[in-house]
Amino acid sequence: MKKVLLISDVNFWEKSSGHRMRIGALIEYLSHYVQLTVVNTGPTPENIEIMLGTVYNAEFFILEKTKYLNSNGYGRRLKAFLKGRQFDTVVIEYIHSSYFLNFLVNDARIILDAHDIISDRADEFKKFNYAGALYELSGETENKIFNVYDHVMVLCEPDYEKLESIIGADKALLCPHPVAPYPHKIRNEVKNIVFIASAYLPNKDAINFFIDNCWPQLSAKYPVQLSIYGTVGEGLNYPLKANVLRKGFVADINHIYEEADIIINPVRFGAGLKIKNVEALAHGIPLVTTTHGARGLEAIRNKGFLVADEPADFIEAVSSLIDNFRLRNELSECAVDFIKENFSPEKCFTPLLNAINNDVDIQTDR
Repeated sequence: MKKVLLISDVNFWEKSSGHRMRIGALIEYLSHYVQLTVVNTGPTPENIEIMLGTVYNAEFFILEKTKYLNSNGYGRRLKAFLKGRQFDTVVIEYIHSSYFLNFLVNDARIILDAHDIISDRADEFKKFNYAGALYELSGETENKIFNVYDHVMVLCEPDYEKLESIIGADKALLCPHPVAPYPHKIRNEVKNIVFIASAYLPNKDAINFFIDNCWPQLSAKYPVQLSIYGTVGEGLNYPLKANVLRKGFVADINHIYEEADIIINPVRFGAGLKIKNVEALAHGIPLVTTTHGARGLEAIRNKGFLVADEPADFIEAVSSLIDNFRLRNELSECAVDFIKENFSPEKCFTPLLNAINNDVDIQTDR
């Protein structure tokens, strides 16, 4: 059995965002097939290693439990941890953690879980006057870092195609976020439109855009409410408008989808696969999102979900769902079938496992 080290600076056990959930799912999958060790930078709660050891079949180690360190501090802790240990593969979460490469002490296959292409995200942020709001890299620098690794993972097909052109098909891996289908019954009448998100800047922009430009017309025409779940509710620009409810964090996400009749995600910029959209499809809840939000899901655009970019088009799409029970059912059935076929853990992570095992045919058909 291969020995694999996964290095992360994300508290993936706090499942408050899609990418945290993606890392947790990756750890869960790998723990069944490899001898897995997970190193987290910290800081963390006391005894977190013991708690995680009861959840996952893996070894956990925290580099610093009580305070934040700089990159050299974390790197030296990692180097000390690795003394006398050998790994066949090292997986590093996120390109900004590539400094750990300077502290690896044994010859191993090195894989970057990039999630998104950061230079593309920076370009998207600039279009909406948010340059410098998040960690940025130029395309040239990012490409050089990609080429240091033996393999690089991304989450959606458009990013994979670009990555393949940069580092080659033998090094690029398409590994989305897996999700289990959990379809809900579609109710005859729409009463609850739902947005679920963290306080990530594109999410705050999305819900403010929708409330300002779409909600007045929809709420005037239909007896529906808009329920906002997650920390994104803290980023509203204005006091709550009529029939807008700020629900905050809910531990059981299935409860949210049970209450939802329509999911919206009017995200206008960002990067990568929109995990909240994948989850909505898995739950079979009719979804309206943007062209940007549909990245990686284009195969069922306007068949498993609706796409609209301008306010008038978004209002029309939501209205068509409110008015048409049959359309909501058709979208739901198509969405769940698509998730079953494309987003199982095996479908998402087999390319990575093949790379770890050094199989010749790394990328599976999608």
